[in-house]
Amino acid sequence: MVIFRGRIVTPTDDGWIDWPDGRLEVESGHVQSIGRWYEATHYVDLRPHILFPGLVDTHAHVPQLPVCGVHPENLLDWLRKWTFPLEARFRGERARVQSRRFIQEMLAQGTTTAGLYTSAWPDSVEACFEAAEDVGIHAWIGPPLMDAGSYRRVSTSRVLREARALARLDRPTLRFAVTPRFALSSTRELLEGCGDLARELELPIQTHLAEQREECEAVRRRFRRDYVDVYERAGLIGPRSLFAHCIWMSARDWKRIAGAAVAHCPTSNVFLGSGVMSWQKARVARVGLGSDVGAGPDLSIFRVARMAWTVHSLNGPTPSPGDLLRAATLGGARALGFEEVGTLQAGKAADFLVLDAEHVIPPGAPKEESTDDLLSRILHRTSRSAIRQVYVSGTLALDTGSAGP
Repeated sequence: MVIFRGRIVTPTDDGWIDWPDGRLEVESGHVQSIGRWYEATHYVDLRPHILFPGLVDTHAHVPQLPVCGVHPENLLDWLRKWTFPLEARFRGERARVQSRRFIQEMLAQGTTTAGLYTSAWPDSVEACFEAAEDVGIHAWIGPPLMDAGSYRRVSTSRVLREARALARLDRPTLRFAVTPRFALSSTRELLEGCGDLARELELPIQTHLAEQREECEAVRRRFRRDYVDVYERAGLIGPRSLFAHCIWMSARDWKRIAGAAVAHCPTSNVFLGSGVMSWQKARVARVGLGSDVGAGPDLSIFRVARMAWTVHSLNGPTPSPGDLLRAATLGGARALGFEEVGTLQAGKAADFLVLDAEHVIPPGAPKEESTDDLLSRILHRTSRSAIRQVYVSGTLALDTGSAGP
């Protein structure tokens, strides 16, 4: 058993816990107990720093990390001009090297659980599974399944055969996700095949939904139905489904996906000029945050949470710092169906960050007045430079330097 001492801040089912002098006991990768400090002979002293749950990125594209910040355009032009050519090369040794690089960058930004898209090449999925398994993170991983307008010339039946073969990689902590890219990259046959495969093998589903108005109009022209109806008829809507963006949604649309999960990606939405998701209406679903790299500028979920604060403060109602940090941790974990991460509680995986106390509350700053005040400072002040260490299942996965005072 390893005992850690520091300030512990974590969400619970009904609020937040803040122990200024806390004790975290870890054994076999899981939290054995957590609470206020009492004396111990041997322990890892992380004071005065903050122990905070590992972040959850519910939506990111592994091949797209190099394209971050490149030429914001409308979604469909951006995909065709920049993203698809990059993904077409993401295979073989390139996929193996860049998957490892992506996972390390994700850890450096404090993320220990994620929903990930690879490229459409099957070996890119295997490469990403290997990189994720080496570190021990929790993740959904799947290739963007496409049989229309793809950078691969491949039949619908082959796409589905490959997905079925890759489903052998599925396991409790690394799920193979059935991943139809979005309606415009798919025939009706492919979408229905994805729904059938997910039901048969009890696999999760991740895809994009209603990201841009022009995209929604193109879906209606092609399928003669609205976006949600296309997915509903294909059997893609259910409790194991995760939809990214969900901006151009009617009240009826939200009711139809109630019980599914949503990846809120405000940094990406601003970059591509997509619009603002309704935080209020999204509450019918399980909501997590997504970096959506490469339309998002980087893999920082703290940055995503701050952007959510900004866009919703202008469009209202504004979620609290606690609401946004919950979406970044426990909410994202539940969106992905991982009940064992997202919070520091007995029985959960010991995934946590060590946040520099002086970065969050610098010398000369007013002392925090409450847990809500502390959460506001964590939300608005924390960045990659504040992350001193990252632990995955109780093992040090990243150390940026001494975690002492």
